[in-house]
Amino acid sequence: MGADYLSSLQSKSIHSGTMAFILALVLGFDGSPSLASAGADLDLPVPGRDPFSPYGRQYTLLSEELARYQTLAEGDHWQPLDGGQPITPGSRGPRVAQLRSLLMLYGDFRPRDFPSKGSKETLTGDVYDKPLQEAVRRFQRRHGLKGDALVDERTRSRLNTNPDKLVRILAANIKRWENLPKDLGPRYIVVNVPEFNLRLIDDEREQFRMKVVVGKPKHKTPQLTTRMTRLEFNPVWRVPPNIALRELLPKGSSALSAKGYRLINHRGRAVPFTRGNVAAVRRGQVTLQQKGGPGNALGRVKFVIPNRHAIYLHDTNSKHLFKKSQRAFSHGCIRLEKPLKFARMMLAQQNRWNNARIERALMSGRTHGVALKNPLPVYIAYWTAWVDENGQLQFRPDIYQRDKAGKGANRG
Repeated sequence: MGADYLSSLQSKSIHSGTMAFILALVLGFDGSPSLASAGADLDLPVPGRDPFSPYGRQYTLLSEELARYQTLAEGDHWQPLDGGQPITPGSRGPRVAQLRSLLMLYGDFRPRDFPSKGSKETLTGDVYDKPLQEAVRRFQRRHGLKGDALVDERTRSRLNTNPDKLVRILAANIKRWENLPKDLGPRYIVVNVPEFNLRLIDDEREQFRMKVVVGKPKHKTPQLTTRMTRLEFNPVWRVPPNIALRELLPKGSSALSAKGYRLINHRGRAVPFTRGNVAAVRRGQVTLQQKGGPGNALGRVKFVIPNRHAIYLHDTNSKHLFKKSQRAFSHGCIRLEKPLKFARMMLAQQNRWNNARIERALMSGRTHGVALKNPLPVYIAYWTAWVDENGQLQFRPDIYQRDKAGKGANRG
């Protein structure tokens, strides 16, 4: 079925040798280099380990993808999609045939997309037909793009990422996996910064997921291994000195007081917004704080994860940011899309708090801390490539340029 269809697609735009290579990848390729040789040139450990190794299934799956892309990079069959006008449904021509060839190589145009023998469907290789549109949508979703089947410059740029670069990306992500603990635990929270998502994993199954906002490139969210130890309702925001001095204090005391900001000395007492007290912020003798409540920058709930970077997870009043696909807007802390739902889940399972008790804590207006009976492991990771629960290889932009940093890519 696949071979018949592939032969029907041959044109001057796709060399017959390339077609044979695509067929080998689609229907089963026996000449792939071993996983060991695929990793040798990249100074990687031999990934052909027991699938139940401490690094788990994801490590093994990424290693298999590394071998596949190494094979693609070593050949001369990969060719970028030529420039031109966006390719839209119904388009036809040599660039459509190139597009189909690329998506076959990447695995987004799959064997089941070929018409079966005896089918009344007649597909032409240089026509942007429905099966090819679905393959484009699949590719777009795997790269975090809107699945609209429009092959514009943004999609073409991802299609034209050289396999050598993809090999380096996969290698960098495998190295980052090795920096994680050998056992993540039966239940844990993982934040993948480039994906802008948080997941709660329980017994290797995803129990909960939500969008997050992470640090801007100039305020990078670090990679961390820590634990969630407590929650705070109506948290006080103790503003870091650099944010206080550069962004908030220049607005003036009246604007800050209206939003609940105060200057607090080392004795915990409020002091006026005088020139001397503002100067003391720079010396670390006075801090700028915002009282807890609805208008607080941290929102109504904060999740404490002790670390030397003073990073935590928290609610936010800037809900509109969760509608954006790229969400790197914070000063390094992680803003949560559904913090109250997450808090209810944590406290119901850990401390047996019901919704009424949580509402009372929120409505009191007072800062109220709750220690978790069983602190939960938290991993803030940086994966620009991973294999999802459906077996699809996902890629996301390297927002902090860590894939280019070699061995330093593991550092926060």
